[in-house]
Amino acid sequence: MKRLAIVLLSGGLDSMLAARVLQEQGVAVEGLKVQTPFDASQQPAIDAARELGVSLTIRRVEEDYVELLRRPQFGYGKAVNPCLDCHLYMAKMARRVLDERGACVVASGEVLGQRPMSQKRQDLNLIARRSGLEGRLLRPLSAKRLDPTIAELEGWINRERLYDFAGRGRRPLMELAGKLGLHRLPERSPGCALTTTTFAPRVHDLFHFNTNVTLWDCDLLRIGRHFRIDPLHKVVLGRDAEENAALSELAARADAVEATLVEPRSFIGPRAMLCGPATGDLLQAVVRLMIEYTRQADSECREALVCIQQGQTRQDVRLEVGNVSSGDPLPRLIA
Repeated sequence: MKRLAIVLLSGGLDSMLAARVLQEQGVAVEGLKVQTPFDASQQPAIDAARELGVSLTIRRVEEDYVELLRRPQFGYGKAVNPCLDCHLYMAKMARRVLDERGACVVASGEVLGQRPMSQKRQDLNLIARRSGLEGRLLRPLSAKRLDPTIAELEGWINRERLYDFAGRGRRPLMELAGKLGLHRLPERSPGCALTTTTFAPRVHDLFHFNTNVTLWDCDLLRIGRHFRIDPLHKVVLGRDAEENAALSELAARADAVEATLVEPRSFIGPRAMLCGPATGDLLQAVVRLMIEYTRQADSECREALVCIQQGQTRQDVRLEVGNVSSGDPLPRLIA
């Protein structure tokens, strides 16, 4: 009977290599993708699982992830990226899957010293220890530079057929991919939005003005342009058809917070999400902002027909918007 490994499969090259190295030893592999609100897509992991010929489980982080983001125990990187806390959270989720599936080991594509925020030796040891995976968290690409796991000591996995990569160099990993028959390599991913300094103001604004942040709020952060009206209200405008559709999907979700979706009817323009209690005056301000960000509406118009959606309730409403070109101040752009 084959031993089973749960591989944290992001869809990137390193996690694919970790899985293939174990497959080469005859170990059965199942992929686990931990989905956060700040990943670009599940698709890279799905594609990687298909290339490797393994099953894939996708599990979304839970509401306690929000508190991790607000107050990371091990701090942020250069932006608002709590990388060490996040990797530890994912390892704990993998521990649960390991127990459910009766696997012998959890493996990841982490490379010693590749990322300064979460892949130093002490970081890798800390993640294994605090996740409950001490002795059961294998990094196949750097295993020879780390303490052996139980699976290696028991002979279930041959340590001599693992690797000793370290640092940030990519060429040796690319060469290994060719040797292991991985020819359809993933494209470079935009990665986690939390690592970008231009995204950070949105996160800081959310936690500054909202003491009850949910995963729904975090999902909204990735979409559109964000504007702050006052401490209780912000507006998000879609920048294209894809983002407009994403706003509609968020508005219809069962876990949606107090928010109102505004969709233009009498002009072509962006959809808007008003977060916070809606009033007539606020809706007028939202529509003025929508008109400001389209070339398809008459800037001299004084009223507009829009569809207002709150939860599952939708209705068309005609709103007085005044003279949009009058120079009235617009809400502050966050990012």
